[in-house]
Amino acid sequence: MNQVLKKTSIVLALGFLSACTAFGERTLVSVGYYTVSGDTFSELDQEIKLHGPNVLGVGDALASTDLKMVPDIRYSRTSNGCEITNARIRVNARVTLPRHSNERRLKAELANAWTNLSEYARVHEAVHLVIADRYALKIEDAVKELDNRESCDQLRADVESEFSRLFEEHHKEQLAFDASEKIRIRKLLAENRRERAS
Repeated sequence: MNQVLKKTSIVLALGFLSACTAFGERTLVSVGYYTVSGDTFSELDQEIKLHGPNVLGVGDALASTDLKMVPDIRYSRTSNGCEITNARIRVNARVTLPRHSNERRLKAELANAWTNLSEYARVHEAVHLVIADRYALKIEDAVKELDNRESCDQLRADVESEFSRLFEEHHKEQLAFDASEKIRIRKLLAENRRERAS
């Protein structure tokens, strides 16, 4: 984390992620913060480890997004069996971001790195929201395409199966995004070290 904090301004300057990360109206987001203090890179690194979120399967993290997909599926009996009359998947998201207790007190190099690091955290978590929103729409579309079934219990079971399949696909994509970001950051830092050494 210490090396990442020191090099963040370089990483962002090399063109990180597009800030065009809009998500749809089905996604409800609340944002919370944890506070860190410290006047050196190592102090901030320790504070992030101490106060930052712990993400299941990842461990200590700079920021996190807890996601829940809440289905609202309505069924109706017709002469042709049971059909879906409404399919809406809402995403409830709780984003946790870092905040410095006294950013104005930081020396220029650390202040710049901290600003870039906290901005990266916001953009990174926004991408997780975009992925979730895209999958919520994908699940809605898949559910709406299901044909009528003889009974609503049958249709409900098929909806649950489709929801589970696509939610698992969604989870894998979220993990793949985190993994690809880790690899990309390591490469950028290694390139920067090589450039500074030459």
